[in-house]
Amino acid sequence: MSEDSSELDPLDSEAERPISWTRNLSVRLALLLSGALIPLGLIAVGQTVRLQNELLASNNLSLQALTAEFAQEEREIIKSAFAAAETLALTVPELTDDLASCRSLMSRFVDSVSEAYSFAGFLPIDGVMDCASADLVIDYSVNPDFPEWMRRPKREVRVNSYGPVSGTAVLVVSEPVFDRNETFIGNQIIHVPHDKIDQNFQVKLGDRPIDLVTISAEGDILSASGDRNTALERLPAKLSVKELTQLNPRRIETKNAAGQQRLFSIVPVLSNGFYVIGSWDPEGKHAPAGTGAISQLLLTPALFPILMWLVSLVLIYVALDRQVVRFLRLISLQMRQFAQSRTLPSPTASRFMPSELQVIEDQFLHMSEKLLRDEATLFDAMHDKDVLLKELHHRVKNNLQLISSIISMQIRRTRNGVTAAALKTVNRRVTSMATVHQTLYQASDLGRVQANDLLRDVIRPMIDLAPTTAPVPVIKMSLDPVVLYPDQAVPLALLAVEAVTNALKYLGTDTAGKRWVTVSLETLENEQVRFTIANSTSDSHEPEDEGTGLGSQLIRGFSRQLETSPTIDQDEESYRLSLTFDVVAFEPEDQPLTDIVGTS
Repeated sequence: MSEDSSELDPLDSEAERPISWTRNLSVRLALLLSGALIPLGLIAVGQTVRLQNELLASNNLSLQALTAEFAQEEREIIKSAFAAAETLALTVPELTDDLASCRSLMSRFVDSVSEAYSFAGFLPIDGVMDCASADLVIDYSVNPDFPEWMRRPKREVRVNSYGPVSGTAVLVVSEPVFDRNETFIGNQIIHVPHDKIDQNFQVKLGDRPIDLVTISAEGDILSASGDRNTALERLPAKLSVKELTQLNPRRIETKNAAGQQRLFSIVPVLSNGFYVIGSWDPEGKHAPAGTGAISQLLLTPALFPILMWLVSLVLIYVALDRQVVRFLRLISLQMRQFAQSRTLPSPTASRFMPSELQVIEDQFLHMSEKLLRDEATLFDAMHDKDVLLKELHHRVKNNLQLISSIISMQIRRTRNGVTAAALKTVNRRVTSMATVHQTLYQASDLGRVQANDLLRDVIRPMIDLAPTTAPVPVIKMSLDPVVLYPDQAVPLALLAVEAVTNALKYLGTDTAGKRWVTVSLETLENEQVRFTIANSTSDSHEPEDEGTGLGSQLIRGFSRQLETSPTIDQDEESYRLSLTFDVVAFEPEDQPLTDIVGTS
């Protein structure tokens, strides 16, 4: 049976699977072993989250402390301004009638503390300020809020978005002024520039991601870190200043007007309506502009466990592949090469192969060497068996030919015609068996016989046995190539001899005046073969000698050896004998019939 070239190697078919990488030993072991790191990763994540929560709480406390610190500093700035205004308020009543001295006092005061204050002046109750550090007269009486300022004498802090002298936003500190009779005569005014406070914020904050805004109860910005124009956007979006300052405790986590989640801390500066609001990103989600998704990923608590798991996965895979799988792959390659070429593989020249795998390789090499020796011994035994079988068939053929020669000698010396005819029949059968044995010992494979060639060899010599009293018959043979075991080929050949003998013996002339014999061997489905012999007959034909029925008995006997029964169909001008039998399959037992059929 020829080997099917389309059959794929099992290992090759495994490699063609879409998910063949999941069957890799290194991948499987790496995944299983790396699974042991999952509890450690969960512990690391838990500890990281706990540390982040502690850090968040610490940052919240730091935010409150820093906000309180700036509130205290602004409080000190305002207190200092009030103290300076109070000192000037004690001197101003003595100078109300001396405008030059009053202006000189205000100018000297501002010049001495120019780094803190930008303006100083006395605002009388009539609203016309002419005693000021700047050489100008300002009429406040036209201001709609002026009556409210003068309604009752008290300390006040207001925000002016445009200072008359500095031209920038200022904090206006107002101290009531009384004369010797304790009569309210006006307010001492001092301007504290916002820029001074903002710069102080920036110096103290540095690069810390904290926003600080000082705001009045009316919503006016007193000071702010960063850009003052965006200060309102950094405050809570859905809370008014009044709601924000009434919180208890004065801490809230919400979104600002820019949509960022922030933690806010509110600390009052003065009891009369100024507050410092500090804000902080509680989880560091809103990184500065320009920070991408990768930078934010680096801040997640699971980053380190994930990296640790990935690194361990790679290390385990590399270690297993280098220490185990690589050598298993080499041993597998040796096995495949040995299976394909039956050549003894060379040992792996590696000092790093594990001892367990070295033992496996040594055992495989030892087994391969022993298998080659056993196969060589088996081949020698098979060769000897073939030689003996061929010799046996050859000697049987010689003996049968010798018997045939003896019978022929006896036929020539026999005077009785009946005896001579019987001996001729025996001699024909002996010659047929000799032909069978000759075909067997000439076959290249004694276990398989080309049945079509065997039938042709045993039937062709029998054509000369046709009766000579009539025209020579036409003998046609149609033999499909079929390979059989000798156990089936021999009885089929002997059956064919008897059937052809009977066909020639009872050969007649059909209605067309012709004599013929047809022999066919057909391959059928389901691993079956049909053998058919047909001959022409006529009612007037009488055989030369009367039959004994031995041929029919032999045909039935040979049919039983083929495990079938002959079928006979006869009409006025033909006689047909056919039998169908199952072909014994060669190993493996499921071999298809196309592998049994060879070339003729």
